[in-house]
Amino acid sequence: MLSHVEQLDRLREACPEAVPTAVVAGDPCFDRMLASVPLRETYRDALGVTPGQRLVVVSSTWGDRSLYGRHPALPHRLAEQLPLDDYRVAVALHPNIWHAHSRWQVEGWLAHCARAGVLVLPPEEGWRAALVAADLVLGDHGSVTFYGAALGAPVLLAAFPDDAVDPASPVGQLVAAAPRLDPRGDLAEQVALAIDGHDPGLYKEITELTTSVPGDSAALLRTAIYAAVSLTEPAWPVESAAVPVPSVPTETVGAQLVQVWLTDEAPGVLTATAVRLPAPLPNAATRVPPDAHLVADTVEPYRSWLELAEILVHDKPGAARHWVARTLAALPGCALAARAEEGGDWLVGARNGALVRFRDPTGPGRVYASVLHAWLLAGRAVDALPPRVVVRLGQREFTSGVEVL
Repeated sequence: MLSHVEQLDRLREACPEAVPTAVVAGDPCFDRMLASVPLRETYRDALGVTPGQRLVVVSSTWGDRSLYGRHPALPHRLAEQLPLDDYRVAVALHPNIWHAHSRWQVEGWLAHCARAGVLVLPPEEGWRAALVAADLVLGDHGSVTFYGAALGAPVLLAAFPDDAVDPASPVGQLVAAAPRLDPRGDLAEQVALAIDGHDPGLYKEITELTTSVPGDSAALLRTAIYAAVSLTEPAWPVESAAVPVPSVPTETVGAQLVQVWLTDEAPGVLTATAVRLPAPLPNAATRVPPDAHLVADTVEPYRSWLELAEILVHDKPGAARHWVARTLAALPGCALAARAEEGGDWLVGARNGALVRFRDPTGPGRVYASVLHAWLLAGRAVDALPPRVVVRLGQREFTSGVEVL
């Protein structure tokens, strides 16, 4: 079974005796992804991609010369450098990696990635939906990277062994043509340039070799199979089904490095622009952005994050005033504590006893604690807070009322 007629020519050179038995039946996997394109926004929503965010899919085939074989730390380094409100990172490893090392081992290797917000796609399903939803595929010489290019996504190659595939094959041609990622360079800059400068038709002549019968593979395969067993083919049509909507945990990153810039753009309104990154692992040799503060969640497992955090947040609504007081007493290094209240408001308390309630906040309530932290660091009094706050996170904008208690 061949997916494209060009493969007949290569088959004729490699094994002419097999040509009479060859059947060009297209690519059923790619046909299902083509059928799934109208569900792109549905897949993005299921993967936790919010409006304005970009989805980066990291794909690796198997072997020591694959992306994951050469750069196992790359998914986590991407997560550390790509702002949480601008990007979502998903990693899809070849099933051979999972089966060779066990699910337990692979999940253990990627646990720090998941904690940093990376979506770890299971080997069975989810990668096809992620490709349809992707804004960039960062991969290697595997077929998943090629599928991403065939769907029109920009690609960057982090591993590209020249002798791993036939240079005359479509994958070989893509490997020769696609831009390279410098794993030691500025990953955020390279990712942004690849997405912003992408020409959807750049690899068209190559990716058209994916299949010579797009959308028809299921019908051609059924015809060939029934003919091979000398049975009458059913009369009803056969179609390619869209791939399932993925079910992947999309939990909030519990420990974040947050930078906040304050501006007074309108009377009575404080405008804040915040950039949030996953906090590096404790004791990791990672450069921390200037003026960033550490925000930790109560569900974080690392004691050092609790002890080092300038802000501790608790998402579960409850008796916020009591919790804030007890938490600040238990953590001498913590400057602010913030908790959700039953009605949806957020209460933020400072070590000097000041309390601020953010009323009817839209967006993530914890970010308003970071706004208050920046306000206090600027030497401003709590009583001078404007009655309204606007927070910009990536491409989105959120608001909240302010009540100083």
